[in-house]
Amino acid sequence: METTLRVLGDGLSIAALAIIAATAQGAWKRIPKDVAIPMQWGFDGKPTWRAPKPVGLLSIPILSIVVLLSFTLTQATFTDDPTRATIIFLVRATIAASLALSQLFHLRFVIKTLQDEGQL
Repeated sequence: METTLRVLGDGLSIAALAIIAATAQGAWKRIPKDVAIPMQWGFDGKPTWRAPKPVGLLSIPILSIVVLLSFTLTQATFTDDPTRATIIFLVRATIAASLALSQLFHLRFVIKTLQDEGQL
């Protein structure tokens, strides 16, 4: 059971990273080279700060790789107990989905903001 949960967790991590990488690549191709990427929006809906294109488009993918690979590397030490293995799997699944959704929402707002500003 522990091995099955580990393999399923790896599969979910790979799927989330594939979604994150594909959307980052699509945005990279669409956004011009010298455009600063909005990173955070205020209550009025306007960006409060921006980052250079590499930082803005690669921050979530790099964070996702680090977080999801850390689970892959450390899960072998926690799989002695089926209850722990189940908990780790559920945490991995939740984090993988959350990271993929955060990438999708961030890029959605980035594209919308840049279109509204006429930079795309």
